[in-house]
Amino acid sequence: MKIDNLNYLQLRVLLSVYKHGQGNIAATELGLSNCNVTRTLNALRDIFMDSLFIRKSHGLIPTKKLEELIPHAKYLVEQYQLLERQHSVFTPSESGGHFVIRAYDEFVYAVHKVIANYIQPEAPNLRFDVRSLSHDCNNELITGDIDFVVVYEGFDDSRLNNEIFSETGDIYILANHNHPILEGEMSLEQLSNYPLLEIDNYNDLSCPLLVNLCRDNGLQMDVAGYTDSVATAMQMLAQSNSITLSCNQFTRQFVDMIPSVNYRRLTDEMINDIKEIRSEQRAVGNYILYGNINNSPAFNWVKSKLVYGLEREWRLASAN
Repeated sequence: MKIDNLNYLQLRVLLSVYKHGQGNIAATELGLSNCNVTRTLNALRDIFMDSLFIRKSHGLIPTKKLEELIPHAKYLVEQYQLLERQHSVFTPSESGGHFVIRAYDEFVYAVHKVIANYIQPEAPNLRFDVRSLSHDCNNELITGDIDFVVVYEGFDDSRLNNEIFSETGDIYILANHNHPILEGEMSLEQLSNYPLLEIDNYNDLSCPLLVNLCRDNGLQMDVAGYTDSVATAMQMLAQSNSITLSCNQFTRQFVDMIPSVNYRRLTDEMINDIKEIRSEQRAVGNYILYGNINNSPAFNWVKSKLVYGLEREWRLASAN
């Protein structure tokens, strides 16, 4: 065993390939080429005198030797990261890294925009994996497998850190541009006559807000369906008499690009009632969640840029 040749990057490659079972995914995560990952694995095989992985049709399977090595590799990487957090100087233009972000669909485009306009011009070597939130990823945030999650205020895990980047102001009804709800006086009784299409963000609400509000006032509102896709919601609204509730300025901004869908602000009374329902645990608004594992200078810099960029983009969207 040539342990003297072992280094930090090799350990990170080893753990990433072990986690994903695919060399190309590890390469993307670490900002390396596939060839670089292959060369690193070959070097690791020489160091530990073991094949480390067995190639199967569904991916790379760790050998018994590798399973024995993984706890030690994780410990060493943790110690390297501790040194990095406490003693390294972060220079955005020279730093690399890979960050995993999950967000409700209504925030995904805004996150990409912040990365492109606020982060990568200063830190071109940072890499990001941004996808729609589709499952309960609290444990992945806590373990550091996911770096950031962008959601509304409905989260309830006290083990997570959070920063609000904007509070909810106006709330809107979205509908077909010829929908009668867009004209004349608006009332809750009038809204209850139309089926609700709920943009159902994962783990956000057990019952749609408008349905709850109608029930509290002795009214019944039918639910036409649920979707976590903003694009799908717009297509369904354009072809039906359903209505959708949205408090997201990025979604309202998206509606401006769709001629067949329009929006209208709820009355002040309805907005206040909805905020009262939603503000039991914390301020009604938009949050970035993160755990305690990833605390490097690069992580904290990216976090500050995300908070600043999303807050600024929200203000710009609200002003239009």
